[in-house]
Amino acid sequence: MNHNYDIDDKSLYITVPGDILSTNVDSVRESIFDIIDSGQVTEGGFAKVTLDLTAAKMIDSAGLNLLVSILKVAKSKNAIVVARISTPHILRTFAFTRLDKLISVEQVEATTI
Repeated sequence: MNHNYDIDDKSLYITVPGDILSTNVDSVRESIFDIIDSGQVTEGGFAKVTLDLTAAKMIDSAGLNLLVSILKVAKSKNAIVVARISTPHILRTFAFTRLDKLISVEQVEATTI
């Protein structure tokens, strides 16, 4: 899992490499919270967490629970969460669950390689 931390902006940018499903949510959770709990991020703090979910085509209920967990940690640190998504399916999931009211959503064009 790739990430970037900008000390000046207090911004944490995490790229999730694919779907977030019950089959992989534990490893994704561990990776994300290892980043959030890393020394540099803990010392500098963060005001914004951007989750790049553009590689994801599906997020199931376990994945949504992970996003809520990240949101809770961010709120406890007075930070905001932004999700970058590229599929209409995930956008509908966010809207249906009203997660789009709690997490800022940026819809971007899917990139093809």
